[in-house]
Amino acid sequence: MASSPSVLIVGAGPTGLALAAELSAAGIACRVLDKRSTPSPHSRAFGLLPRTLELLDMRGRAESFVAQGLPWAHAALGDGKRWLDYRDVDSPFPYMLVIPQSRTEEQLTSWALDSGAVIERGATVTGLRQHDGGVEVEVEGPGGPRTEHADFVVGCDGVHSTVRELAGISFSGSSYDSSLIVADVRLATPPDPQVYARTGKRGMVVLFPFGDGTFRLIALDHARMGAPVDEPVTVDELRESCRAVLGTDFGLHDPLWMSRFRSDQRLSDRYRLGRVLLAGDAAHTHIPSGGQGLQTGIQDAMNLGWKLAAHLSGRAPAHLLDTYQRERRPIAAATLRRTDLVYKFEVSDSAGARLLRGLSTRLMGLAPVQNSVLEELSGLKLRYRPLAGTTGRVPHRLVGRRVHDTALRSRDGVDSRLYTHFRTGGFVLLDQSHGGFCAEVAEAGWADRVTAVRSVSVGRKNPKDLPEALLVRPDGYVAWAGHAGDTPGLRAALHHWCGEPEAPGAARRRPAAPAAAPAAV
Repeated sequence: MASSPSVLIVGAGPTGLALAAELSAAGIACRVLDKRSTPSPHSRAFGLLPRTLELLDMRGRAESFVAQGLPWAHAALGDGKRWLDYRDVDSPFPYMLVIPQSRTEEQLTSWALDSGAVIERGATVTGLRQHDGGVEVEVEGPGGPRTEHADFVVGCDGVHSTVRELAGISFSGSSYDSSLIVADVRLATPPDPQVYARTGKRGMVVLFPFGDGTFRLIALDHARMGAPVDEPVTVDELRESCRAVLGTDFGLHDPLWMSRFRSDQRLSDRYRLGRVLLAGDAAHTHIPSGGQGLQTGIQDAMNLGWKLAAHLSGRAPAHLLDTYQRERRPIAAATLRRTDLVYKFEVSDSAGARLLRGLSTRLMGLAPVQNSVLEELSGLKLRYRPLAGTTGRVPHRLVGRRVHDTALRSRDGVDSRLYTHFRTGGFVLLDQSHGGFCAEVAEAGWADRVTAVRSVSVGRKNPKDLPEALLVRPDGYVAWAGHAGDTPGLRAALHHWCGEPEAPGAARRRPAAPAAAPAAV
């Protein structure tokens, strides 16, 4: 067997695969363990939203995802008259990409394998211990039981996470008592437009096309929400619910699969316990409204990946790995609060709730309301709170926010896009000044972690959108911004996020042991 990996990732879903790709591309050896012997053929989550596509674009992978999906700019609101128009979203991807999770996982698998990750299927984790020197994971695989050793283990193994349970991390929350139906079906007479939704007194039905003749159907039928979750769904039941809500079943036939499910609203009490980390559904779960679960999981991976890689390379400041929980857990908590309100709003059958749903649908037709909702759903509003000590002064308004893509032109006339400079997975320092003093600072001590780009933005409507100098994290969020003369502020930010500058000829430091790791879990 090959030498022990530095990171064991448990779970080969979207979160685990994205994390494996990030770590492997950064030179961190990792193995993904998944208890399933083969990938799931089911569509499950079925869409990628603008911010997630932007992150994939930063690694040069978005194009392959878009080729496998169906870009769709209009999301129906349920009254047949209004929709959310993604074309107004300020992103290179002004649409939702309708793509089955099975295809998303295929693309993420290719990325992970291309980056050097090892994926082992049919491997079940049965035990976990951690100590100052690393973790030991008991695995039952095709060849029998064995013990794996690694520096860290990351649980990306879903709502019923074995890693979380073995680590003794609480998963607080509750379960809903109402069930919904999801199915992938074929339609003899598809609706026009094909992304279709209707809301009525009986409930709500939503349809999304996969572009291959099949449709995802979601039915919230008040007359059937009390059915036991283990009661099999029938084609007749689906047809009856569609007719009751839509007035037609569109010739529904030949379902690929059908399922009745009840959602949980749960959040892990912590994302890190010593050398054990959690991401994706293992750390948080909520109703699928708005397609936020898949987005949040991939974005967990993109936040954790560069931080864990920096820690394992021995170049991270001591606090860096703990910022993963500090940044991502509040995002999940806020998402749970929003989706809980949305769910209760959607399932209520009272006259007042029906009236409010009608009013809210009409409000969505107003541009300011629609733009705000779209930015929230798309992930463009997310901001990480600037940490004290980054610069010692009031941070620039852009710090903690996502950086927009923009066309760039260097002083010698070479054109590029800002996002393409993130392909190496490191920090990017954009210096638009004539002197290039900030670029010189980055290159003098942090050239191994920071790509300095001496170019000016020519792609924004307002060139003042970007300051003279901008330091951006590997996950596309601004770490520091300021004028070209503020080299002390830049140095402070580089120390805070990237650690000590590289001394000429210095040997790479060994990874520091994580603080407060218990002797055994």
